[in-house]
Amino acid sequence: TLCFAILKIAIRENRKCFLISFSTGIETLDLTDLKNSLEKIISFLSMSFHGGTDASPAMHEALRQLQSNDYKKADVLMISDFVMPAFDKQAQEKIKSAKENKTKFHSLVIGSSQNQNVIAGFDNNWFYNPDRQDSVLTLVKNLHEL
Repeated sequence: TLCFAILKIAIRENRKCFLISFSTGIETLDLTDLKNSLEKIISFLSMSFHGGTDASPAMHEALRQLQSNDYKKADVLMISDFVMPAFDKQAQEKIKSAKENKTKFHSLVIGSSQNQNVIAGFDNNWFYNPDRQDSVLTLVKNLHEL
């Protein structure tokens, strides 16, 4: 649902959208050409999202995309439980540089066991805890305040 909501915003604002799924490896999907990639999106979102979390390859790919003309002024949204080690020094330096070029880094934290040191590096952090009844309403309110 979140993927389609972000895609809707990208279409409305005439922006490109790129999806990187990660666990123990990464899968990427350019969502720019929606009418020709809807089947791929559905297949992509039907994958399993369980397993270990190594976000470094996904962040490196996002940072690589930020170097391209298509995504120079893009924002990065990472969705994870954030039960992971901190990003390596190289990624941290590139994140700092991207922020200096006005890129915003956002996180959507699923659950309540996140590594605080990792999410501290994001510009905005939103939380969704499926164990709390009011979590969806709080998340929607926080996103609406943007």
